[in-house]
Amino acid sequence: MNPQTAQDGIALIAVLTLLTLVGLSLFLGQFSVAQYQARRIQATSRALAEAKDALIGDAISTTSVSDAAYLRLPDVGQTEGVAALNFLGNAKDLSVLGKFPWKTLRTEVLRDGNSECLWYVVSGRYKITPSTDVLNWDTPGQIDIIDVNGNVITTGLAALLVAPGSPIDEQSRALSNPDYTQCGGNYDSRNYLDTYNAFNAVAGEVNYFASSTNGLVASTKDNKRFVMTHSEHYNDNFLQITPDDVFRHLIRRSDFSTAIENLLDNPSFTTLAISGPKGTDNIACGTDLFCQNWKEMLFLTQLPAPAKVTIDGALSPVCSRIVIFAGKSIPGQNRNTEAEKASASNYLEGRNLTSFNTPTANAADFSGASTFDWHSPGTDLIRCLP
Repeated sequence: MNPQTAQDGIALIAVLTLLTLVGLSLFLGQFSVAQYQARRIQATSRALAEAKDALIGDAISTTSVSDAAYLRLPDVGQTEGVAALNFLGNAKDLSVLGKFPWKTLRTEVLRDGNSECLWYVVSGRYKITPSTDVLNWDTPGQIDIIDVNGNVITTGLAALLVAPGSPIDEQSRALSNPDYTQCGGNYDSRNYLDTYNAFNAVAGEVNYFASSTNGLVASTKDNKRFVMTHSEHYNDNFLQITPDDVFRHLIRRSDFSTAIENLLDNPSFTTLAISGPKGTDNIACGTDLFCQNWKEMLFLTQLPAPAKVTIDGALSPVCSRIVIFAGKSIPGQNRNTEAEKASASNYLEGRNLTSFNTPTANAADFSGASTFDWHSPGTDLIRCLP
């Protein structure tokens, strides 16, 4: 073989080997970046899910079912990791935000995939203090989510967990207090939640309450819209907490069913003056918080003549009156406004709806269950009154 040819062949092999190694290095590098990004996403998802479970578990595990369903206030920097007991501007029904109160909820310090501690927004109607006037499975939250085009994705959330991601734009996460030894940083929401500059806002919305100190308190009781997108100016990740997330767990408590039975078995219903579109305007709950929160499900009427009704599939004794605890709403029923709450059609269905009227029913053709079953929360509960 010609020596020159041999040298050329060796050189070619060397070049090909080098190119192969370079290509493999680039491939492995890309693979490593993809692995890192996947791990970061997984870490964020795990932290958000753990925070959601902790908030709901805390809300539904109170000693009394009457005090259940209220969500803790966020950590606003009074003591790191501790839910605020109250703070300036935290008026009734105003939504608030801050960092996730990991110490109060007895979790680890929960961080997203960028090692940033989670933030947390709670609707004014769902926060633990000051509590709203009425809280039940029909109570809408005050948090909405929109997309990059300003279209509403979801509405009426009870709370929102936020993984703030890495800082973007002019966000500064410098330590503001040496006592913040775990999460560090500061409590100016603009430095964590996006977008920092209002002129980059999607549909004019930023992921904090721009009109308040550090963006922590809503200025009105109206719904606040948060932007879910990933762009040059937004990198927040969300996990929603809906009213149903809270109440579908709460209604499994055995004392929830007992509390409804106690409400239905109130002896005053036999003589209570029937008033209002539901017949229950004269119910006096006093200090009974469960009654205050759930009495809007109650319907009371006098039968046209003493008759039997159907309870648990069998005929009852003869009744002069009946009282109904309306089940959970079904599609098409709306219970948000006072006008909607005054309409029996938004609570009752079938023959219960056609028979009900006040002060005297249209007919005695009523049917329902005697005991609440969380497997079928839409079922009306009924009592026969002598």
